[in-house]
Amino acid sequence: MNTAVRVPFEQRRDEMAAEVLDLLPERVVRYRLPDFTIVYCNSAWAAFNKLCPADVVGRSLREFLSDHGNAGLELAVSRLSAETPVLADPVARQDLDSPDSWMQWVDRLLPCGEVIATGRDVSAQYLAERQLAESEVRFRDLADHSADVVWRFRGEPHPHFDYMSPSVERVLGHPPEYFLDDFRRLLDMVDEEGRQLIFGALRGEPLPDRCDFRYLRDDGAIVIGEMHATAIPNGLQGVSRDVTQLRELQAELQALALHDPLTGLANRRLLDELLAAALARNERTGAEVAVAYIDLDDFKIVNDTFGHDAGDLVLREVARRLLDTVRSADVAARVGGDEFVVVHDLGAGERTNLAQRIEAALADPYDLGGLLVTCRASVGQTDTRHVGADAAALIAGADADMFEVKRARGWVPHPLAG
Repeated sequence: MNTAVRVPFEQRRDEMAAEVLDLLPERVVRYRLPDFTIVYCNSAWAAFNKLCPADVVGRSLREFLSDHGNAGLELAVSRLSAETPVLADPVARQDLDSPDSWMQWVDRLLPCGEVIATGRDVSAQYLAERQLAESEVRFRDLADHSADVVWRFRGEPHPHFDYMSPSVERVLGHPPEYFLDDFRRLLDMVDEEGRQLIFGALRGEPLPDRCDFRYLRDDGAIVIGEMHATAIPNGLQGVSRDVTQLRELQAELQALALHDPLTGLANRRLLDELLAAALARNERTGAEVAVAYIDLDDFKIVNDTFGHDAGDLVLREVARRLLDTVRSADVAARVGGDEFVVVHDLGAGERTNLAQRIEAALADPYDLGGLLVTCRASVGQTDTRHVGADAAALIAGADADMFEVKRARGWVPHPLAG
């Protein structure tokens, strides 16, 4: 039996995410609605308030904001909804608690009812944009020392860049002269969506105030640059910032909120959303929806005998077999320790043998590094023809049918099972 102390996967995941967030210069805070209680902040956010994260968590976000800041917070929260889960401040805001600092915030409403706010100091970018309009000399002096990529594009006498800051070499792998000599070299690096935006700008169409461009470097790396452009006589000027790490982190946080971290399957929250969507389609088209509920018989014995790592291997293999068994349009979710749910759209006149197919797929032994163990599955199912188009009734009906399957087999629960 494996007696080593095992850190829960969720804890390891949260610790790894916190480590990544603490490396970012952006200020990140996550708070609960409606009481604005802080459930997480990174080191940058805490340091700005002259505290450490442990001194912040559990306190109200309102404590750290001025009256002006609290008014802005109320306005931002009022604009967030399921239909508008992301709110990006389009302009830099002066930080009243630090007058020399200009910030931009992005607020994301999570399905769990919490908000994660990411703020970055755009003081250098803000000052750069202001200086561009004031002085060519001051513009170049500031832009040359900016960590962001500052550029200026002219349409006459032919399309070309007449300025590109030295920081472009760090971001895209080529010195400014590479793009100043031939602006089409940038076109070769940007993706199709970006090329269409650039071609539109060359035709006189306005660029979005702020947008992401994806570049392919010569070394194969993908770089995401957030670009802000403004019109100038006979051209455009702008600032582009490397946000690759931030966008990857945002995508990871969004995925973690909707997927089971061990198996990669949908979690209960995403299952509820997708089942509701399937039932909405059922109402429009008349197609029926079937639900299967899967429980691994005596899974606890695997954990108790071979350790939790072995149990995790079994659960990941169950997820793989489920995905290989169901159609790509079906939904497979993990809803408990060893419990899974599959949602299946029935075709016209289709008689489903979903439970039998799943049970057969999970019947083969599981390979634990050369040791084969059996962990048979009990599968129950129902569909909208029997219980109606009600999500809770479908889940409960499939669950009840699963227990009937267990009882019919004479299944006896493990004596230590909860």
